[in-house]
Amino acid sequence: MKLRDRKRADFMVEMTPLVDVVFLMLIFFMVSTSFTVSDSLKLELPSSKTATEDKPVEQVLVSIDAKGQLYVQEKAVEDGELRRSVLNISKGDPNMRVVLRADAETRHKRVVYVMDTVRELGMGKLAIATVPVGAK
Repeated sequence: MKLRDRKRADFMVEMTPLVDVVFLMLIFFMVSTSFTVSDSLKLELPSSKTATEDKPVEQVLVSIDAKGQLYVQEKAVEDGELRRSVLNISKGDPNMRVVLRADAETRHKRVVYVMDTVRELGMGKLAIATVPVGAK
């Protein structure tokens, strides 16, 4: 019994449609991806042996960079606008926590100014942000 002698046809994969599909996928992912630029403040916080991680709660974040510029919720404010900005964010709630993030090189005078302003507003919950010793 003789089986037919079949010659194997040489199969070739066409590369043109494959390249087209990959190119279309690349365009799709480039168009559908959103790129965001983070404008976060770069502060070098002082270190503390007793620093702890707090659970995220609603709070007012006041930052001071090394040059003494004030920021409320990462938006630059002038000295005269600090009171209004803190009141707008806290909505006048005296129990809302105010977190003060001051760069390690900030002059003590600026830190005291912010602390005094917060106290004048009647907000008694003031926390100073630090990092644990040895953490970067």
